[in-house]
Amino acid sequence: MRQGSAGHQSASSPLRLFFPLPGCYNGDGKIIGERVCPLAVNVFDRSVKALARRYPEPFVRVALGSTDDLTVETIENPEINLPERRLDFVYGLRQEDREYILHLEFQLEHQADVPERMFTYNALPTAAYGRPVLSAVIYLERRGYRQLPQEYVVEFRGRPVHTFPYLVVRLWDYAEAISSGQLKELAPLLILLTEEKDEKVLARCRELILASPDKKWRANALSAAITVARRYFPKELLLRFFKEELEMLQEADIVQDWINEGFQKGMERGMERGLEKGQIKATREGILDVLAERFGVVRQGIAAKLAAIEDAAVLRSLLKKSVKVESIEEFARLLEEV
Repeated sequence: MRQGSAGHQSASSPLRLFFPLPGCYNGDGKIIGERVCPLAVNVFDRSVKALARRYPEPFVRVALGSTDDLTVETIENPEINLPERRLDFVYGLRQEDREYILHLEFQLEHQADVPERMFTYNALPTAAYGRPVLSAVIYLERRGYRQLPQEYVVEFRGRPVHTFPYLVVRLWDYAEAISSGQLKELAPLLILLTEEKDEKVLARCRELILASPDKKWRANALSAAITVARRYFPKELLLRFFKEELEMLQEADIVQDWINEGFQKGMERGMERGLEKGQIKATREGILDVLAERFGVVRQGIAAKLAAIEDAAVLRSLLKKSVKVESIEEFARLLEEV
């Protein structure tokens, strides 16, 4: 990992992290891997950002190399508005009387436009906030990269004219530190970082989470861990594996955040609740959640007809249609055709 100037500065005097600026999913498909649909990535993406928002210290540590003499403070709900650009996650840093911005960009896989985006994402908040910006891209999923670019270069007549370096973090380089408990806050991401994607890794992830005395952290971490694991394992396996812990999800702030995000997120909520209460029941509830978010009160007749459907594939199809229909009447007509 290239060490930028921020890493050297933090070693000499304390940095005070004083606010996070939550970004959001960039709808251009930036974080979407070849095997992942936009819906699954959206849930996955929010899980990572929810961890970064609620537990910033380990993310700052892997980005800047150390958390020595560093205090972390989270202030909720600041906003950043940049023209046609949205950042994944941003923190404010204070070092004695100097202030900085730390920008983290999360990537499941490398894409060719990452260097140019990192340059742009550095320049815009620099102008917006009038502070130096430290930019780091964090690659989340272990892959066999020979080398990842660490700078954006503008060439003219065969020679570099402008060069913008940025920090690169391969999170799997920290897999051992996470598995050993040194960075236990990142345990929900462990399955992304190992070469083997098996139940042994899931078991270690669960062990790290359950070892925490913090009930709220356990719920949030478990929620994120199941969402991340869904990338590699079928829901039925996860239901069985985490059967005894599923009740904890009711206490997870992350799940509540999803529920509050609006009607489109209701579909993801329905899919996630399949891990809690069984796929068929949860999909029915997901449909009702989406309809309620979009159209208000749902007629009892619709709920009764959904309750009579036992085919999981039919319910999944109806869940997708519930997001697209123009009215509750249109959905009722579709339901009559089932």
